Amino acid sequence: MLKMDEKSWRYAAWAVFGLIAVLILLTFRHYGVTWDEELQSQYGQAIVDYYLSGFHDDHYAEIFNLYLYGGMFDGLASLVDRYTPFVVYDTRHLINALFGLLGLWGTWRLGKFIGGGAVGFVALLLLILTPMYYGHMFNNPKDIPFTTGIVWTLYFMSRCMGDKPRPKISLIIKLGIVFGLTLGVRVGGVMVLAFWAVPVGWVSLRQLWVGRGKKKKFRAALAELIRDEVRIILPAAIAAYSVLLLCWPWAQQGPVANPIKALSEFSNFPQDVEVLLNGTIYRSTQLPWSYVPLYFGVQLPELLLLLLLASAPLMPWIVRKLKLPQKQALTLLVLTAFVPILYAIIHRPALYDAVRHFLFAVPLMCILAALAGRHIYVWAVGEFRQKWAKRWVAWGMLAAFALAAGSQIALMAQLHPYEYVYINRFAGGVQNAFGRYEMDYWGTSFREAVERLHARVTQEGGIPSGKIYRIAICGPWDSAMIFLPPNYKPVTANLPAEFFLSTTRWMCQNMRSGPEIIRVERMGVPLSVIKDLQEK
Repeated sequence: MLKMDEKSWRYAAWAVFGLIAVLILLTFRHYGVTWDEELQSQYGQAIVDYYLSGFHDDHYAEIFNLYLYGGMFDGLASLVDRYTPFVVYDTRHLINALFGLLGLWGTWRLGKFIGGGAVGFVALLLLILTPMYYGHMFNNPKDIPFTTGIVWTLYFMSRCMGDKPRPKISLIIKLGIVFGLTLGVRVGGVMVLAFWAVPVGWVSLRQLWVGRGKKKKFRAALAELIRDEVRIILPAAIAAYSVLLLCWPWAQQGPVANPIKALSEFSNFPQDVEVLLNGTIYRSTQLPWSYVPLYFGVQLPELLLLLLLASAPLMPWIVRKLKLPQKQALTLLVLTAFVPILYAIIHRPALYDAVRHFLFAVPLMCILAALAGRHIYVWAVGEFRQKWAKRWVAWGMLAAFALAAGSQIALMAQLHPYEYVYINRFAGGVQNAFGRYEMDYWGTSFREAVERLHARVTQEGGIPSGKIYRIAICGPWDSAMIFLPPNYKPVTANLPAEFFLSTTRWMCQNMRSGPEIIRVERMGVPLSVIKDLQEK
């Protein structure tokens, strides 16, 4: 049987982090601009202006509804952009990717805390090989920083439970800061407090149950529990609330009322758009209960999905091997990953863009899958008494994992830089997903489309002096125009123009007729098209 000590797993994890860091530096400028990234860039600059003006410039509140979100990422990105040689969007994508890298690190740490080095390392690999996560790492300024914050918040909560009854104050402050930064992206992260109360309350009730027959002993135990919880909750809450307010100018205007108002708005978000699910078009406000589980079912890689499904029946055996703090951490993890999904199934809130709003669940699913994978590996190897048989089974399972990983890496390379459009083979693969599932809902393929258009126009002699080429656009204007010189002008999709640029979302490409001169596609699936509207 193949074995590695904890130090070896740690070195292996750091090697992977180093590899991903290099990959980030080599590729972060490949990614296009998302549908609303221009607005979010403006929001970040407005937050910086707010602080530079001595808290007087409040035009951040005039930028769509972004004031409902904390400005932790956008403000930081705008501040860092002042000191980088890149255009603002490349700066944002680099910082976004670094947050994604932090999320990978947090997944490894949390997996290691619960199941040891092997579980942490496998969870890390599974997350890297999940296009839903990796594809969003570079240009999703809401869900990736929020996901990273959730993972690290759970890690520090788990550490506090493991160090009870009196965890170090430095650990509690770290929890408060990380939780505050998470809320500084999206206030909905407050949900983890309710989930944390479950394993904490469960252990507390067990302790109280011991002293139930003796009145004095019961009172003493209850008083001690309250003191212990206050020692953790009070400094963590103060730190979290302070960081939240620092990140969120709008919350400063109403420190209690405004966060509550934002939370209420997100619970009933009024976004009403067409959503594609298994070939059927729904309104985002009238989705079937199956929307979230079905999208997870088609967007998670096959190996991750199989191991995740296996973790449910294996859970009694997995839990049996864990100590009390690890059981508490696992309970917290399961609640955080699946209660929001269950809520969406029951209450069916307005959703769109596949399941990116539930991205925070993916690293937690990878940890569960890693726990199941370790159990299956140990069980399979343990079934054989002969050393040679154990070794062959071990190497065989590792080879199968390597083969699945290699296949997934090759597929992600084919999709680059649109990894997030991935659909697994169980659902027919990316090749058969067009017209059935959401593909390039961010509109990031517009960058490649217009860069190819400009190269084509330049090759044909360029735009005549004094002339402007109009581009009729069905999709995110900013995602295209920031990559073109000033002698291109965007117009509404149905107005006269020289070219028609369209996303293939909502079958926008059928809006105008004309010869198609450029098609951005991956694996045969069109993501955006450009048609020539000039009379020949």
